[in-house]
Amino acid sequence: MDNRGNKRSMPSGGGKDKKRAKMQQARSIDTQKSASASPSYHSPAGSGAPTISGNTRSERTLDIVNFAEARAFEINAMHTGMERSKDASAERAFQSLPRNLRRRAASHNIKRLPVRLRDRAMREVDTDPKKGKKPDNRHKKRRPGTIAQKYLRRQGTKRWLETHIWHAKRMKMVELWGYKLAEHSNEHGIKSAYKSSHHQCIIQDSSYNGCLEITGTKSDISEVFRRMLDPTMPTVGSARYVTGKRKYSTFLYESDAFPQKLIAPVDFLWRQDSTAEMTMDIDELSKNGQLWAWVHPSALVSTKIKIQEAISKTNMTERVHMRDLENSLVMFDFTGPRSTALLQAVLCPCRSEVGKPYEAAHKVWEIVSNLRSSSSLPPGAVLSLLVEDPRLSFPHKAEPRPASIPSEQTRAAQDLITHWPTMVATSSIWDSQERERLLSTMTPESKLNERRAQNLVPGTKLIPSQEDSRIPVLLIQREGRPQIQRAPGGGSSEFECGWTLVLPRGWAMPFWKSFIFAGARPGGLREHRSFHFETRQSCFPYDFPNTEAYKAYVSDYQKAAQAKYERKPVAKRINYSKLGVDDPFGPAWIKVLEAGISMLEGAPVANLSESRIWIMQTPKLVTAVMDAARAAGGSSTEMVSRLTIECLNLAMLDCLQGFVRPAITTPLEAQQPGPRIDEALIRVGVDFLNRGTIGMNGMIYAIPEDQYKEWAARVQLKGKRTVEGRPRKEKKEKSWVDSDSGSDEKEEEGDFDDLEMARPPAGTLLGYVTTGQYCYSEGKSYGIGCCSATGLARVIESETKQRMEATGAGKAFAKTPRMMVLVRSIRSKASRLAKLTVLS
Repeated sequence: MDNRGNKRSMPSGGGKDKKRAKMQQARSIDTQKSASASPSYHSPAGSGAPTISGNTRSERTLDIVNFAEARAFEINAMHTGMERSKDASAERAFQSLPRNLRRRAASHNIKRLPVRLRDRAMREVDTDPKKGKKPDNRHKKRRPGTIAQKYLRRQGTKRWLETHIWHAKRMKMVELWGYKLAEHSNEHGIKSAYKSSHHQCIIQDSSYNGCLEITGTKSDISEVFRRMLDPTMPTVGSARYVTGKRKYSTFLYESDAFPQKLIAPVDFLWRQDSTAEMTMDIDELSKNGQLWAWVHPSALVSTKIKIQEAISKTNMTERVHMRDLENSLVMFDFTGPRSTALLQAVLCPCRSEVGKPYEAAHKVWEIVSNLRSSSSLPPGAVLSLLVEDPRLSFPHKAEPRPASIPSEQTRAAQDLITHWPTMVATSSIWDSQERERLLSTMTPESKLNERRAQNLVPGTKLIPSQEDSRIPVLLIQREGRPQIQRAPGGGSSEFECGWTLVLPRGWAMPFWKSFIFAGARPGGLREHRSFHFETRQSCFPYDFPNTEAYKAYVSDYQKAAQAKYERKPVAKRINYSKLGVDDPFGPAWIKVLEAGISMLEGAPVANLSESRIWIMQTPKLVTAVMDAARAAGGSSTEMVSRLTIECLNLAMLDCLQGFVRPAITTPLEAQQPGPRIDEALIRVGVDFLNRGTIGMNGMIYAIPEDQYKEWAARVQLKGKRTVEGRPRKEKKEKSWVDSDSGSDEKEEEGDFDDLEMARPPAGTLLGYVTTGQYCYSEGKSYGIGCCSATGLARVIESETKQRMEATGAGKAFAKTPRMMVLVRSIRSKASRLAKLTVLS
């Protein structure tokens, strides 16, 4: 049917008939079925027909508006038909050719048409509508300027490190602390990283750590931080650190709040003065100084706020200034026995006149090459070097470990270790203008490629020229945490000791690729946490429950763990209520404190707040509390009453009197209440005495007094079991805790099984495990957690009494370890026997 209601007849002919029918249909003009009777003209005499009087004829007028409105449909139909007819009859030049002469490329290539049709085709091209802008090709998109703008746009709210692109192609990336960071490798597991750290070298990009620069006189800066550091440890202005020879690692607290309100671990480094010999004298603290402080990014904002408050509190706003060096420095951490050899291969000291101020440091660097690792150097030793551009000698190769070292070099290395030089830490990297100059004068990669192309032999190393950059770097010996008391025999020094390389910004990728090609294995956040775990060190923020960074981490972890748990079907997920686990997704520290108080006082205490929780990690405080607990358990009941919270508080305050400011030791006069023992946690290590595995949020329980002898008897049988775990009957010996009853061994075995499956009472909860997994350095499962100070004191008191009673009865107890507890995983009903070690 057409627009007029007529039935269309389909042509029965060939292509010509179809084209003719198409043209007829296009040329047809639609008409209106019933036209409106609106008048389009009128007579000047009014209504009625026109009249003729004599020779004069009256003229009629035409109303254009009314006429157009009345004929609007016909006009539109005529315009539409004209356009449709024009489009139907339009034929391109190449379409006028027979089909056997047409070419596919003729539509856009005029030269493929016959000569007689080219002029017509040119006119058609000129009248064609203009096409849009052609998209950029790949070569234009890959230009350095275009790529830089694209990467800046893609970052969004998460900052990228300079090595982000390299990591993103090879590692799993996560969004943490305002950065896009590498978590772990896509090809290698944690065991492979452990082996590499034992035999090779692991490199990690730690440029995400925030760096703060504090300037002013050294005495003023020392006074500001004296209020924020542990008073039992050396201050920032001590002689061993103020000269800039060594880095200082400690913990940062809020001003005048020690031992509460821990902020984060912090690393300090003073700028070494090159104008005078660095000997500590009376006037040393009166000089102007420049201090760098490295803080974890999760605590950077709070650290800046608290330092500024401390500056204002000491009335040094005009004399002490703080600046954030964000995106100014690059840091690489090296771990493993081959770290020194790898650094020796890549860092080529400058031998020209420019490197003369660094000549003493370069000699020290040559002597250090004879050492297996940096663990034998002074803790936190700083070495400044001026090195050539690593791209000039790329690729690098680390030298194999020598079979023997000459006696002269050995003697020089021993002298260096015992007498570390003073003026080897002076560097121009401290100057911000020098860092900007190095970035602006960096030789492009294209220029280096042109120089390589001019070499007669391909692969020849480039010779440094005067135009090439000389980069000042800082090498810092990483000694771990010297103030942390580690468990005996825990871990190797290869994990905790290594090197930290500090570079100016913009030079991350040239050095990173050189280290990777020299044989370094990349690591991420998982490897960083694992290395702390293998050496039984607490890792921030995962093992610091009293910090704001830990609270943010636990909140995110709980949401992710609970969402993953709820996505599983009910029949495929663990029934925690049946296992008796009340808090499977995160530790409940308030319950831990309440249970500790109940074990001492017998009744829970209300009004406990998570904001008041603090970690007792000062060795002197921990020793005072533990000595008080042992004294209460080792004394006779007639002389000393049972251990109480007030007794522990007095012991702690007596210890604080000697080294803490008066404002902290007199809580009654202070505006805020002082530290209390019932709000304190103590960091511990969990070692299994037999079988058992532990994971995050594992629960630590105290052994009930009526079950202590039974669990101790289980320790006595250690080493006398068969493969099935049953004690040998012929070699069974009676231990000091065996009862005098004549019960046979089968009943004892059954009691052991029931003992393992029995659920510990909720009132014996000591703490939770914050980090737990299989420890490769120990060959068994290990955990790091926190326990309440009151509950741990109760365990020590009860254990001391049990040993006193056994000694009085003449029974041996040498094989029974101290501080035995029960550990239970959130995925199991069984309780495993373990011992605790304080990691303060």
